[in-house]
Amino acid sequence: MGSKRFLLAGWPLKILGGLLTIPAIVLVTAMATEEKDKDYPDPKEELESFQLADGFEVSLFAAEPMVAKPIQMNWDADGRLWVVSSKAYPHLKTGEEANDKIYVLEDTDGDGKADKSTIFAEGLFTPTGILPGDGGCYVANSTELLHFADTNGDGKADKKRKVLTGFGTADAHHLIHTFRWGPEGTLYFNQSIYIYSHVETPAGIKRLEGGGVWQLRPKDLNLDIYAKGLINPWGLQFDRWGQTFLTDGAGNEGINYAFPGATFVTSPGAERIIRGLNPGQPKHCGLDVISGRHLPESWLGSVITNDFRANRINRFRLEEQGSGYASKQVEDLLWTDHVAFRPVDISVGPDGAIYVADWYNPIIQHGEVDFHDPRRDQQHGRIWRIVAKNRPLVKKPQLTKASVQELLEALKLPEDWTRAQAKQVLKDRGAENVILELKKWVDGLDKNNTDYEHQLLEALWVYQSLDVVNEPLLLRLINAESHQARAAGLRALQLWHNKVANVPALLAKSVADNHPLVRLEAVIALRKTQTAEAAKTALSVLDKPMDEFLDYALWQTTRELEPVWVKRLKTEPDFFGDARKTSFALKSVNNQEAVTQLVQLYQKNQVPEEYSKDVLNSIAKRGQAADLNVLFNMAVEGQAKQEKGVAAQLATLVDAARQRGVKPDKNLNRIASFISSKDEPTAINALQLVGYWRLQEMTSRLTSLIQKGDKDIKRAALGAIATWGDTKAEKLLMDLASGKNPMELRLLATAQLAQVNVTEAARLAVDLLRIMPEQTDVSELFQAFIANKQGAQVLAGTLKAKKIPVNMAKAARLAVQRQVPWHRQKSEDIVLLQQALEAWGGVLPVERMPQQLNSQEIQGLAIQINRGADPIKGEAIFRKSNCVTCHAIGGAGGLIGPDLSSLGTSSPVETIINSILYPTKSIKEGYELQRVVKKDGSEMMGYLVSNGASEVVMRDVTGMSVPVAKSQIDKIEKIPGSLMPAGLTAGLEKEEFMNLVGFLSKLGESGKFRVPTDRYVRRWETVPGNADLAQKISDAGVGGILKANAKTPFKPAYSTVSGHLPIEELPVIKGKSNQQYSFVKFGVEVLSKGNVDLAINSTTGITAWVDQKPIKLADQGVVVDLPQGVHHITLAIDRGVRQKGPLSVHLQDAKNSPAQTRLVMGQ
Repeated sequence: MGSKRFLLAGWPLKILGGLLTIPAIVLVTAMATEEKDKDYPDPKEELESFQLADGFEVSLFAAEPMVAKPIQMNWDADGRLWVVSSKAYPHLKTGEEANDKIYVLEDTDGDGKADKSTIFAEGLFTPTGILPGDGGCYVANSTELLHFADTNGDGKADKKRKVLTGFGTADAHHLIHTFRWGPEGTLYFNQSIYIYSHVETPAGIKRLEGGGVWQLRPKDLNLDIYAKGLINPWGLQFDRWGQTFLTDGAGNEGINYAFPGATFVTSPGAERIIRGLNPGQPKHCGLDVISGRHLPESWLGSVITNDFRANRINRFRLEEQGSGYASKQVEDLLWTDHVAFRPVDISVGPDGAIYVADWYNPIIQHGEVDFHDPRRDQQHGRIWRIVAKNRPLVKKPQLTKASVQELLEALKLPEDWTRAQAKQVLKDRGAENVILELKKWVDGLDKNNTDYEHQLLEALWVYQSLDVVNEPLLLRLINAESHQARAAGLRALQLWHNKVANVPALLAKSVADNHPLVRLEAVIALRKTQTAEAAKTALSVLDKPMDEFLDYALWQTTRELEPVWVKRLKTEPDFFGDARKTSFALKSVNNQEAVTQLVQLYQKNQVPEEYSKDVLNSIAKRGQAADLNVLFNMAVEGQAKQEKGVAAQLATLVDAARQRGVKPDKNLNRIASFISSKDEPTAINALQLVGYWRLQEMTSRLTSLIQKGDKDIKRAALGAIATWGDTKAEKLLMDLASGKNPMELRLLATAQLAQVNVTEAARLAVDLLRIMPEQTDVSELFQAFIANKQGAQVLAGTLKAKKIPVNMAKAARLAVQRQVPWHRQKSEDIVLLQQALEAWGGVLPVERMPQQLNSQEIQGLAIQINRGADPIKGEAIFRKSNCVTCHAIGGAGGLIGPDLSSLGTSSPVETIINSILYPTKSIKEGYELQRVVKKDGSEMMGYLVSNGASEVVMRDVTGMSVPVAKSQIDKIEKIPGSLMPAGLTAGLEKEEFMNLVGFLSKLGESGKFRVPTDRYVRRWETVPGNADLAQKISDAGVGGILKANAKTPFKPAYSTVSGHLPIEELPVIKGKSNQQYSFVKFGVEVLSKGNVDLAINSTTGITAWVDQKPIKLADQGVVVDLPQGVHHITLAIDRGVRQKGPLSVHLQDAKNSPAQTRLVMGQ
């Protein structure tokens, strides 16, 4: 339970109502009309709205006029809080000049509130980062990294120095930001997705395109990239052992674990990325690690970060997991329904209290809400202070007045703040004044102290900040008892790799370390060695257990060292020691010769099963005819022996043919033995190869399958014929599309004919529309024509000349409306097609909810929604309307549009209305529409998921990820608009529309419309009823669902916002004696084996299986021992017992279990 406890310092101040989007949002912006739109500039009213975790209280530390629009804050060693502020964001008005400021806040009397505010510097333009150090402070000022200094001691900057320039400036909230000192004295800072930085340094131009983390040694301007990717990473912090964590203000994976070379989502050119630790968790801004004596012991080591969209501060508990970490969201630190509370930075201060920078604003966008919206406030801002009740604060140390010995003793203190600031002061004192005392201090440390090795590490970091090498100390840490100390020592070695003796031997030992975190750091450090032996050493890590972080690091090291090992492996095939290591190395690189070597290993069955998918992918991308001959031979032999993997081998041949036009050159007719396979994927792949390989001598076999096969087989066989593309293929398709053939076949054949002869296909299509049964689905037929402009134009002309029934015209018009992307709705070809259909009665139904509203009408509707909409009914409409097929909530749902978890707390009601009615008006970052034009003239639309070296991956209108080989691409271009079509709500009554928007406007607020921090199953799969499945269940009982599992057509289903699955929404299947059942399943990923606790709100009427093994349920769920991997839990619900009501499954931590788990989320 939360508590309310507030301390207000009696400020005669007003506060804000304005704006920011440092991390930007998805669909819309802040909140609208009446209560939601009220601006509460008085800090007291905001304070009274706060709710806190038990045992905490909050007070105001500073507000305007002492500070305004805080964006980032950092402390100096005197305990002063430096705040960078921008009133110019997001846009200067005409005639205005930027005058953004740096504030320095001080609490001179120690009463917990600032009583002195100094403007250290002004005249800045959209500054987004600040960090005191090196005699002044570093500031991110648009494209520049500046350093300001006060040389005369008056508290104001009188010296400005440009440190570096050339950082990108494509988007105001993506500029370089989030400045932090690393524990070794290096300056780290982030940039976001739209920023393309080309920075000139003494070592040459350094480039970072897209999001990522920079690493700068200010002394020599040595600038490197530490990590890449993420959308808008406004959080960066190090723990006490130097481990790195990031948050993303526009992502959806909570806490991200980073290390040198880590690459995350959206990084341009990335072929692999690392997942975040909390799939489906909120977007965050700011980050700090809890430490010290003031805050509760149970909180130490956890991280705190701001869910600025939902007006709350989240906490996550971190635990080591292999070479990385597992993260679990726990109770919030603070939350409120005050829509203007926008926490954008957070820091544990010198007294142990938690300080929060509140950008105070009901509007947090600049892309989706008008720059001149009157609700934008550019005047206010505040800093809040949160303390633990009945626990003494930490006495603020006087570090700048301390002696070197006193500063070194401060490195023993438990507060991260104190140790970090002490190191900064020691760096400022200089090596000549510190090194002798530092050596004495290290020699005098108590080796029996439990923190002894951490104290050695702090000393090592001081040496590194002073740029003085101490090899003996480094070796002590690399050989320490604590694995954290060993790992930190190896991280430090990377900075001194060319200054320390016998590095290869050190790393060879560390790669074999018993702890995976140490092995990870050793694998990363080996990149600096640049020898073939280094690659061999790195690959030896495969002799011990691997995990996703280790696997990624090894993959990256292998790729970076490729130039030095690839020739060696060619002359010494056994150089890496065994086939597993060799397979890993070869599959990791983009090298033609590597594929040939991989094929040889694959042929000898020496490729481990876990690498088979990657190996086949490499063969598809780079294999030549000789390589594909080997693969084809293996498929033929495997088919004869009924071996697994045949379908995957044929799929590889399909990819090679489709993407590169490469095929085997020996005995291709052997594919005939596959096309009648009982394994449908094998048969479909074989049919595709008949087409790509142009094996027209198999026409009779295809014709037979077309007449007798099921729909998918028919479609594949017809597609093979269409791929041939010649006159014989054309005639055959025309014959199949006409005459007395079944309607299903004629439709399929006509759709394929459109690829070969669009004119004849259009004639046949119109003839079919004239005679087909009323309920026939015409969507696939029309998709074949509207895929390109010529097809739509020809079909329009044919329709214009031949009348079709009204009901078919209406069905076709609806299909066109749903299938044509918005950007083509007004193009000439589509307009002609629409007109042709409307001429025969194909007029869309009259809008029940008007879809064209002016701004006054939208504002009036927003007022009505705030007064009387029913969000509970609105959620039912949201689910019934299948909005979740495109948008996720809490990480579960479609991927076509942004996650809506905090939409209501970050978007005004009128903006939500606008986004539904006019979805192309404003586009969230990461959701820009792209057009890929292939060299064959075809094109596809979607979102760019990744842009690797050899292929791009697009997300299409169905939400599926579609890879496209770059060798096939003519151009990729951004086009305006969205995959979300207009008119989706035309069929709703006005009241239904209002309730829908009412629901959306509540998302993120406290209560049932805020995604719980507990881990409820949110993504399910359910089985639609069909006669075949009903028969199997009647014959085999409810367990028949598992026997039929391979071909059971599971479809996605999703929980409500609060985490419940309404049983009454599930499809019903009849079993024996007219018993009725519903079936659902969900996935749990077990990161480390052990007992897994699944709490079910009621197990009445439920039978359960894990994978295919039955499990016995207790009244409140089940605890089951599971190995590492992804497991599927299937539930059979007896609908005679459970006719309706909620079903919820809560993934909990089992008592005394080492298991670490995460729910499978997504589409």
